[in-house]
Order: sequence, then C-alpha cells, then structure tokens
Amino acid sequence: MNKSFINKFCRKFGFEIHGTGYLQSVQKTSFKEDAFLKQQEITGQGTRVIVDIGANVGDTVLRYHALFPKAEIYAFEPFPDSFTTLQNRVSGIETVTGYQKAISDKSGTKEFFVNHNTATNSLLQPQKMGLSSDKEVANKLVIVVDVLSIDDFCTTNKIETIDILKLDIQGGELAALRGAAKMLKEKKINLIYTEAYFKQQYVDQPLLHDISTYLQQYDYFIQDIYEPIYGKGSLAWCDAIFLKGNRKL
Repeated sequence: MNKSFINKFCRKFGFEIHGTGYLQSVQKTSFKEDAFLKQQEITGQGTRVIVDIGANVGDTVLRYHALFPKAEIYAFEPFPDSFTTLQNRVSGIETVTGYQKAISDKSGTKEFFVNHNTATNSLLQPQKMGLSSDKEVANKLVIVVDVLSIDDFCTTNKIETIDILKLDIQGGELAALRGAAKMLKEKKINLIYTEAYFKQQYVDQPLLHDISTYLQQYDYFIQDIYEPIYGKGSLAWCDAIFLKGNRKL
C-alpha cells in the first residue's frame, strides 16, 4: 500500500503521513489555530503589559503591537546583531522598549551560546538530538551577556501585572519562570506563552513536563499547545499557553 493511497484516506480525518527524515508541523486541523489570535481572544483589548523574552529581530513584537496597539511591550534580546535589527524595526513605536539583556533565574552575567541560526541562540549549550535542527544549533562562538530576572525587572520598573509573558529562549524558559516566582505566587502574570521541547536540544534542557510541573505549584494550567513540530515520528517541540487556575475561559 503506497503513501499516496494512505494519505487519500487519512485526509478525511484531517492529517497526512509524511517522511521522517525532516521536521514538519503536524497536519491536524485542531493544531492550526493561531496562538496569537487565541491570546487576543483570552486577554482582550484590556491588555496593557506584554513582556517578550527572546524577541530576536522583532517578528513577535510587531505581531503583538498589531494585535494590542495600546499595550506597553518590553522586548528582551541579548544578541547584539539581533538586538540592533530589533531596534531598527521598532524605531518610532513609542509603546515598545527594547533591552539588550537575557532573562534567567537570577540577575548578573552569563555565557551565551551563539549558533549557526541565531534564532537558536541560548544560555544553554546546544547538543545533537538526531534531527535536522542539529545543523541550526551548531555553536559558532560564546559571548557573555547581561542577565535579569523577571521579578527584579518588574520591581525596578514598578510593573505590577504582566498580561502576556512570552518566552522563546531555547531551553531557558524554566529558568526564566523561576526568576518570576514572586510574580507567579501573587498571580500577577495573566497568560504565559512559551516554547517547550519534548526532547533535549540543549544540555540539561528542561522539557514541557518540567515547565508544567513548576507552574502547577502556582496554580497555572496548560490551556493548549500550538504549532507542534515532529521529527522522526515523535514530538520534538511546540508552543504552549498557560493560564491562571481561576481564570474563566
């Protein structure tokens, strides 16, 4: 039985069979919902503060600005080249403030791994996991960057509530959340939108269940996953939204 015949049958149920030699998004229509529109639906136009951690060159910053034009957006990107591009793209947008800093559990300085694809740069050392993404995370150099914790940032800038906390920092998400313990304990973060892995692309990288377990103690639950990526027949990573336990959907 060939693959085209199987796919003709599978499409009736909203998915297809693909080769396992490359990464690819799942085809189920239930996972095709736009995570940014979902955030807009959940938080509404009352959204006032968005913290974009791992802003890279500004794609998500501009998307958030388009959806929430009145919101103050604080964007963090430690890699100098990416930060320069980010600043150029948001120049003139008064509601966006950029910081050339990384976010982790404690403020200070840390080594930062600059990789072949700068979108995969991380505070964690990359490693191979047997997928095509291994080429993207191949390390080129290591630099030292300034690091902040979310709690310290909010205290210094007198930020009482974060409506949306976005995390895309290549395995550093749990450390960033640990640095937000006070804000989480006081339920001052309304929505968390994070990348999460199912396999370790970085050394000692926390996975989705580690993030979920940590947030559970503060009564945050996973609302859904978005854009799941498969490699060799298994889940590799996805995006996920977490909400406060007492929030009505």
